[in-house]
Amino acid sequence: MNILFTIHHTLSRNAGAPGVTLKLAQALRERGHEVVIYSHDNVKGIGGRARTMLFPWFVLFHVIAHPQYDVLDMSAGDGWLVNLLRRAFGWRRRQLSVTRSHGMEPVVHEVFLEGWRTGNVEKTWKYHIYHGGLRLWECTKSFKWADVAMLLNDTECEFAVTRLGFREQQVVQIGNGIDETFTSIAQEALKDDAAETDTPLHLAFIGRANYWKGIETLTQTIPMLFARHPHVTLSLFGTGEPAERTLARFPERLHARIKAVPTYQNERLPEMLAGCHILAFPSIYEGFPLSPLEAMACGLVPVVTDIGGLRAFVRDGDNGVIVPPGDAAALDAALQALLDDPVRWTALRRRARETALEYSWARIADHFERLYVSRLHRGFTPVAA
Repeated sequence: MNILFTIHHTLSRNAGAPGVTLKLAQALRERGHEVVIYSHDNVKGIGGRARTMLFPWFVLFHVIAHPQYDVLDMSAGDGWLVNLLRRAFGWRRRQLSVTRSHGMEPVVHEVFLEGWRTGNVEKTWKYHIYHGGLRLWECTKSFKWADVAMLLNDTECEFAVTRLGFREQQVVQIGNGIDETFTSIAQEALKDDAAETDTPLHLAFIGRANYWKGIETLTQTIPMLFARHPHVTLSLFGTGEPAERTLARFPERLHARIKAVPTYQNERLPEMLAGCHILAFPSIYEGFPLSPLEAMACGLVPVVTDIGGLRAFVRDGDNGVIVPPGDAAALDAALQALLDDPVRWTALRRRARETALEYSWARIADHFERLYVSRLHRGFTPVAA
């Protein structure tokens, strides 16, 4: 197949949505497909908000100039003009139009408004004009007018059908993958049963130190947990702020047991997680986060919140533990239970590693390929790669 990916960012393997796009494209190329990525890197002479706002027009012009694509896999907001022409005039019906979520904007909008109502986030007057207005409309129409709305979790799928009126057959849930670096670690560890024996003592947190990642929940939990367990430690990776500021979120008496790393390169994550046993991941919202899966591959048992982006791959009592979002007492109890029961922790650790193997990019690419083929119009033979 000849496939177009669009992404309204500059490309970087270490960034979320751009990194996913690059890695999926490579995995599909390895399966013999032609894949082109059209991104902000292709738009010259325009930057900032103007580039973002004009990007759907650049995507339209690119599609007009390249009729050879079999699949138009466009990020939310990128393809609303293309999909409008297809829906209104039957234009390019031989092509399959997919709008793909990297965190569905209408759902994010609802979560943001709830955070604003509870006083946890601020909303400026500009929000209504663009992110809560034009951009929200563009993203919603991109999904609704596409042949396939490709969403990341059950929350997004339910919202699309019940709140936005999408057709159920239009909605598909599909996840992302993790690099071979991580799946290789999991695979090797599973071959050696001895590698599964350890005593859980060291906690990790991965993500920015902000409301959305549940940092307030964590800072309430850790003092309670540390008071009962004098040998337990915590490492925070990728907080996006100076280490001193992260440490200041916790009582000073605990600072010697806490390490904060503001930024890191993803390929160094296995090295940094070596010696960690449990991932505390109390997020308020996630689309489909890769860092918990990467940590699972590295042998950490995830304790996560009951939200769609984490339910996509964490199953309570099978490969991790799920607690209510924003509930410090529940997070404390879940961490306490794992620290007190190494046998249970060991069993969960093994299942976590087995789960991580299911999300190799090769497997994810296979899912995408089968989806594309199954949804292409009958009677249309895809262009050979």
